[in-house]
Amino acid sequence: MISWIQNTFQKHFRTVFAVLLGVVIISFVFTIGAAPGIGRAGHKVLEQDFFGHNLGNEQEARAIFRDGNLSAQLKGAFQTSSGQLQQYSLSRIAGLALARELGIPPPTDKELSAYIANLPVFKNEQGHFDQTRYKSFEDSLKTSRDFSAADATRIFREDARLEALSKVLAGPGYVLPGDIAGQLKRSDTIWSLDVATLDYATFDAGVAVNDAALQKFFDENSFRYEVPARSKLSIVEFKNAEFIPAGGPTEQQARDFYNANAARFPVPPEAEKKDSAAPNLSLDKAAPAAADNFAKVRPQVEAAMREEAARRAASHAANDLTVAIYERKVAANSADLSALLAAQRRTATPLTPFTFDAPPADRPWLSNYAEQINRLGKERFFSDPLPTPDGHIVLLWNDTLPAYKPLMSEVREKVAADYRESEKRKRFAEQGKTLRDRLQAAVKSGQSFADAAKAEKLEVKSYANFTLRQPPQDMPYAAFNALQSLEAGQVADMVASGDKGHFAFAAAKKLPDTSSANPRFAEVRKQLMDYTAAANESALLASLVEEELKRNAPAKSAATP
Repeated sequence: MISWIQNTFQKHFRTVFAVLLGVVIISFVFTIGAAPGIGRAGHKVLEQDFFGHNLGNEQEARAIFRDGNLSAQLKGAFQTSSGQLQQYSLSRIAGLALARELGIPPPTDKELSAYIANLPVFKNEQGHFDQTRYKSFEDSLKTSRDFSAADATRIFREDARLEALSKVLAGPGYVLPGDIAGQLKRSDTIWSLDVATLDYATFDAGVAVNDAALQKFFDENSFRYEVPARSKLSIVEFKNAEFIPAGGPTEQQARDFYNANAARFPVPPEAEKKDSAAPNLSLDKAAPAAADNFAKVRPQVEAAMREEAARRAASHAANDLTVAIYERKVAANSADLSALLAAQRRTATPLTPFTFDAPPADRPWLSNYAEQINRLGKERFFSDPLPTPDGHIVLLWNDTLPAYKPLMSEVREKVAADYRESEKRKRFAEQGKTLRDRLQAAVKSGQSFADAAKAEKLEVKSYANFTLRQPPQDMPYAAFNALQSLEAGQVADMVASGDKGHFAFAAAKKLPDTSSANPRFAEVRKQLMDYTAAANESALLASLVEEELKRNAPAKSAATP
């Protein structure tokens, strides 16, 4: 369903909607994985009340984050950082608690309908509610594994109630005339700009490498080459292929599985071609019943069922191992552990010690398990079963290698590459300053900016009569930064972006009317008032979140019996 929302925006919307999700990003990490996964295998359970929700419970924490994710995307914000989304999700819970405390009632059916009709995801390009989009959303819920229609209705009602709370919290959002004038200047000034580009890739910095320079660079940046502490691990694998059931599902089992997961099994193209030869019914005849494609995709259904059964069996076998290790009080690197593995016909394969930015080439997914690996040690030497692309694994801790600083001779190649890149960046910036001064001098002498830039072998592109409200589609983003303080006839300092350096020249600059007589004055005032009000609300909710987290922070975790 989330994919449907993203596809809808990317297909139908030219402008990405932005939503103010949070002014203050607080340092808080969901305690995912803190709850026990296999019963009594030594996990720690956190209890942290948050407005009636237990953030120490994995399922509750995930539900809060999941609801916040859907809520944000329905409002048009599907490109947000995890920190913003986390803060938004927690702020929703705080806002709902405050709404109950203030006696703000849930929305009526009429208010709910009006709220849904105003959501960006259900609007067309003209800004009107599109029933087709809403119907597509409803249909997506039928095959969603994460949300039901009841979940979506609950989130709609919660968000409509939060919108009513917003009107109470936000206030009028006062702004000064000077703020409005400043915003008009930023957004409505008419520019004509020339942008010259210096290519970093083809820039010849002429960096010479010698031992003395490398040693000096290494001494000043030795922290970059420190090898962190690493765990020596062994891996016990439970591959799905070992657990594929011998027999297939019954006809009814396969049919039930297909009915519950029909969207996963599209009809093969060759089967569709055969069906296309059938005559079409005329529009005045009754519509035929939906085609039953089960027979056409039966092999795929059975294969999927066998794969899922194998994965469940592999997970179960891995769970059995970890439970046995715990219940028998087996120690790390012991003969008892070897005997237990042998009894279960398993082997522990040693892994070469690695850092998470350079996992083993044949097991790149190990970099995803940094948190689980960092928790391993002598007291807790085995991990929970962890899923992999072809099964499950259990990681066994053997030892911890201390961090160390390598000798320069051990990392000379990397030091040399870093030194060349560092020197090239410095010289690129210095060249930018030199070129900017030469370009400005050439313009003052009467030469056109374009001719001066071409003489320096720079690429030049012109953008005429635009505002920041309606900027050119292909203008480099770095050039926008120069417009904050650029005057007509000036060449801005070079702004580096990626592998390019950009010089912006203001060929013309026409300021807008900043008096209240300008029709845009009232429009901008309303925008700034809305923004200020939203910022006030966001700051208040963020403070409630932070206070609640501090008040109920668990002093320590209690181990399960």
